[in-house]
Amino acid sequence: MRRRTIGGLLLTLVVALVVLPSRSQASPPPPQAQYFKETGHSAQNWYWQFWKNTPDALRVLGYPISEPFVEESFTEPGKFYRVQYYERAVLEEHPENFGKDNNKFYILGRLLGNELIKNRLGEAPFQSVPSISDTANQRYFSETGHTLRNDATKGPFLSFWNKYGGLPVFGFPKSELFQEKNPDTGETYWVQYFERNRFEFHPSEKADFQVLLGRLGAQYQVDNPTTVDKRPFNYRQPSDSLPEAFVYGANIAGFYTDHDRVMTLVNNAFKANNYSGGPAWIRQQVPWKDTETADHRLVPGDLDAIVDSAHAAGVNVFLSVVAAPSWATSDGKNGMPSPNHFGDFASFLSRLAQRYQGKVQAFEIWNEQNYAVENGGNVKPASYYVDMLGAAYDALKAVDQNIIVVAGAPTPTATNRVDIAVDDLAYFDQMFSNQKFWDKSDVVGAHFSGTLNPPDAYAPNGPGPGWQGNSEFYFTRAEELHQHMISSGHGDRQVWLTEFGWATKNVTPGYEYGQYNSLDQQAQYVKRALLRGRFDYAPWIGGMFVWNLNFSVTAGQSFDLQDQSSGFSILNADWSPRPAYSAIQNMPKP
Repeated sequence: MRRRTIGGLLLTLVVALVVLPSRSQASPPPPQAQYFKETGHSAQNWYWQFWKNTPDALRVLGYPISEPFVEESFTEPGKFYRVQYYERAVLEEHPENFGKDNNKFYILGRLLGNELIKNRLGEAPFQSVPSISDTANQRYFSETGHTLRNDATKGPFLSFWNKYGGLPVFGFPKSELFQEKNPDTGETYWVQYFERNRFEFHPSEKADFQVLLGRLGAQYQVDNPTTVDKRPFNYRQPSDSLPEAFVYGANIAGFYTDHDRVMTLVNNAFKANNYSGGPAWIRQQVPWKDTETADHRLVPGDLDAIVDSAHAAGVNVFLSVVAAPSWATSDGKNGMPSPNHFGDFASFLSRLAQRYQGKVQAFEIWNEQNYAVENGGNVKPASYYVDMLGAAYDALKAVDQNIIVVAGAPTPTATNRVDIAVDDLAYFDQMFSNQKFWDKSDVVGAHFSGTLNPPDAYAPNGPGPGWQGNSEFYFTRAEELHQHMISSGHGDRQVWLTEFGWATKNVTPGYEYGQYNSLDQQAQYVKRALLRGRFDYAPWIGGMFVWNLNFSVTAGQSFDLQDQSSGFSILNADWSPRPAYSAIQNMPKP
């Protein structure tokens, strides 16, 4: 955490990605969702992307009526796909299409129209017709032997098909126009069936709404009670309908302490307590300079015991790798390595990933790269950092495609002096403008501090005294980051806030604001920040790690209980809980 001479601090928040089992060899999608109170379900992840990309999606797909779940395909018996039901469609993932055509066909509408008419193919409207010439108001599909037309008395179906999704959304026509009774209303309309849906003509409606879609998803659910699992269709509150899994965890001082006690405390406070019961996480910083010798031998020391203890306790591990050895830097200090040693850094990470494969779930590539102290005294350009990130990403993914690579989190600051710091939002913009940044990271790392401002406050309206005028002192600066991501065209990429917290009384220069935060205020602010991240900022933030769990304990061993790191701790020096720990332990963690 960086020290601010005018008063500021860092925060720690961490999030977990949803790794789709159907794509174990591909990068996971960004966890994201849109909750619909109308049905009590969320459009999630790639389904949400498909929904957003569908013109007038509410008309075409309707609201989600289930959570995603795995179900056998009725068109390919014996094959199972992850699906999500909507009022007018059933969407399913097709992992064979992932990575192709910008993932355009990764989510496809299930062939519900085909399923619902499979016993009616002998009826006249479903018989193929002779070919006709295509015009602006009619089109013939040789694939199914049917026409699609605009008809003044029967419906502008061709225009609707073209405007609202075409082949990917509706499929080919499977019938000609004919009249049929709507099972929901009992009224008779001109209709036409498609592979994935049914069009109906309602001439009494306004012009833009004369073509409506059948509620085939809802109809199929009702008509097939023995084949559709009912549990995913149960109405849910937002806390039970957001993407899994949100990570709750803590930054720990894990070296040479009671590892098992740390893991027990982490589990007791940070394990998710909703129906999914997601694991608790730890974030442990790993100095490269202390973990590899100049002749490239790993000397992990107590890191092995930390990782093994976490693994045995079912705690997920997130390693933040920092501090290059002096032999790997151009100035002999311990900032980022020089470019000619990026390969050495990548090799070091590769060997760590191999050593802890299956036990470490995520790596953060550096920490506060916009802060001079973390970079040997001068801030390196964002392009420099992104090149290092790219080498690290490739090395880690070569070991395990499912390792989550988190881009290093800049420190929040409005300072712009390369010998002190570069404004984090400006530094983010520089990274965001480089396509390599998006190609070589899974998650955007960030730090946001509340100093002495509540997590709901906005600059310059903090309570004071001091640390009010600039958003760098406010937890809500996170919202500014998200706007910068949206402006870059990547608003759906997930952010991991890899440090967050509130300091209490300490004597460290730069952290004087801690004297104004009582232990009870620390508890209130940390709890409220967690709730904001989980509910108000979902889906672009997916979880949080508090700064910090037990630095007071390790500080107590050196009799330095006045240090700012102790002020951030949620445990006392004797391992007893502070109010913040109890508040986290007792709060809902869906």
